[in-house]
Amino acid sequence: MYVVLDVGSRAVLHLEVVRNLSASSAVTALQTGLQLLHSHGVKESIVVMSDGGSDFTSQAFRQACEEVGCWIRAKVSQRGGMGILERVNRNLKYEWIFRQEVRSITELRVQCGQFQHWYNTQRLHSALGYAYPWDKLIASAKSLFAA
Repeated sequence: MYVVLDVGSRAVLHLEVVRNLSASSAVTALQTGLQLLHSHGVKESIVVMSDGGSDFTSQAFRQACEEVGCWIRAKVSQRGGMGILERVNRNLKYEWIFRQEVRSITELRVQCGQFQHWYNTQRLHSALGYAYPWDKLIASAKSLFAA
């Protein structure tokens, strides 16, 4: 599974459930997540952070990152880095998936969509001052265009 996360707002932009990890799946996940940002007017250059997996260090993924900004390899201990994403993965597993009986990849995709909605709009986050990630993302997008 690929998770596309806006680190500042903690909003899950996209969850891509795949049978096998690959560079093309990583690119698709990134582009789908960024489409959500673009639909809210966020079009400036971004920094894409990922671990050092072969799907992320591939030429195809790095080229996709260069088209929207830049790519850096992040470490779990790095501030604003992979630790935040690892926490989202943990929440996805322990607060959602492990509490369901998922029998197929199709069911998993449905569950991930439901998790994304719940995580972004119904789960308060202490790191955001007990706000919702989606509200934080929208507020941040609006502030980009404030005069």
